[in-house]
Amino acid sequence: MNTQAMLIQIKTWLKTNHKSQKWLAQQIGLSPAFLSQILSGTRKLQTKNIIAISKVTAIPLDTLITSEHVDNKEPQIVLRGSLSSQNSKKQIEQLLWDIQQCVDLEATIHDA
Repeated sequence: MNTQAMLIQIKTWLKTNHKSQKWLAQQIGLSPAFLSQILSGTRKLQTKNIIAISKVTAIPLDTLITSEHVDNKEPQIVLRGSLSSQNSKKQIEQLLWDIQQCVDLEATIHDA
C-alpha cells in the first residue's frame, strides 16, 4: 500500500468534488485538524479511516490501496442514497442505457 498515492487520491477526490477537508472530517468522524495531519503525512492513516473514506467518497477500497496512483480521465458517475419508487428505478435504468449508447456512439466515431 502506497500511502502517498492514497493521500493524493483523496486530495484529488476532494478537489474534483468541491469538498473541503473539514467536510470529509465531519463525514468520517474526525476532527478537521486530525484529518489535516493525516493528509499532510504527519499522522498515519488507520485502516478504519481508510474504510470510512472509501464509503463516503465511493472510491473503491482496492483503488485506494493500490500501490500506484492512476489519474483516470474517464468520467465517473456516483449515485448515493436509494431509489424510493419504481419510476425512479426505471428512470435511472434509462439514463444508464442512454449513457452507454453515447459512449458506444463516441467509440464508433473515433474508430471510423
